Amino acid sequence: FGVKLSAQALAAAQSGVQDATIKITRDKDFSTVSPYTLSVGNWSSQITVCQDTCVGSGKHQIISLGIVQKKQRKIQAIINVNSATGETKIESVEEIPI
Repeated sequence: FGVKLSAQALAAAQSGVQDATIKITRDKDFSTVSPYTLSVGNWSSQITVCQDTCVGSGKHQIISLGIVQKKQRKIQAIINVNSATGETKIESVEEIPI
């Protein structure tokens, strides 16, 4: 049962990364001071987006913490944003320790 909840927490974290990526695609200057929450059923993600200062100019760092009951998984994604065209490219996505 714990393995299933852990997999669901990972899926919730991935959903958070996808949501933030959409927000960045729509607004290349999108960032957050404190985490925002995305809820899907009994899953939730706490998402933080840092622009330029965390991983370099023209990049966004997304940290998404997926939570299902007491299980948590965390993903970090780096998004490259072309300042002239607004084009976004995913540079990396990886699970990181909590």
